[in-house]
Amino acid sequence: MSITWAVLIVLIPLISLSEASIGDRSQFYNSCLGKCRENNCTSDTEFKVSPPLSLKLLFWTCTEDCKYNCMWKTVHLFTSRGLHVPQFHGKWPFIRILGLQEPASVLFSLLNFYAHATYYWKLKKKVTSSAPMFFVWTWFTAICLHGWFWSAVFHARDKDFTEVMDYTCAFAIVLTLLYCLLLRILYKNILSSKVFMIVTSVYCAILYTHLTHLWSGKINYGFITFLTSIIWWYRNHLRLPHVHLVGWFTVLTVSVTLLEVSDFPPIFWIFDAHSLWHAATAPLVNLLYR
Repeated sequence: MSITWAVLIVLIPLISLSEASIGDRSQFYNSCLGKCRENNCTSDTEFKVSPPLSLKLLFWTCTEDCKYNCMWKTVHLFTSRGLHVPQFHGKWPFIRILGLQEPASVLFSLLNFYAHATYYWKLKKKVTSSAPMFFVWTWFTAICLHGWFWSAVFHARDKDFTEVMDYTCAFAIVLTLLYCLLLRILYKNILSSKVFMIVTSVYCAILYTHLTHLWSGKINYGFITFLTSIIWWYRNHLRLPHVHLVGWFTVLTVSVTLLEVSDFPPIFWIFDAHSLWHAATAPLVNLLYR
């Protein structure tokens, strides 16, 4: 969910989620939703006619399916009158493919998952388990794989639980990367490493008891991670030739993060700024593992 989360958090101010948008507030949409429920649903969850297998497998309810269909009728109404494409519940309209709500973001999240798995496998072939940082970076890979898995699940089906898992796993990636970088710098100083780990663990325990503060935690740790990587690059680029890879990784990550700033309706109703950002982060994983 990669240092890209860290840089995104550094650059983008905290944004509160919208409870409603112009699309789902429109009278046409709500009228359509009421008629659809009456004609197609026996309850909020049950369909009068059995839905496609893809909807069953991804646990789409009848009401959710009505929201999807009425969303597109509303989009057609708006655009046919020369109005801007509306958002619904704070999100752009996406074409549903095989029951996936945001298919491009799902695909590119899995691509990031694949990148971490592939490059870690290559790392294992070149670095022995006796290396001081081997198991630290193994842990980092495990956290990244876990995070990108939940990113794919969240974009496949936006539910309260999947949303919490996506956000918390993203925070875990930012935190773990900071751990790894600082342990890489401090691993010869055991006392400094232990003090840092204890202080951070206490802070994380407090954050996790208040999930609404996760954004604050990611901002703090993201900023520290960003500064740490840049300073380490500057101070060691002459002594350690491979450090330039970390520098380029950080600079390029900042660059692709600009995609998140450019919010626009999905291209072909599939590719939005967020999905393209996920697509751009996957190739950068190579720089970090190298």
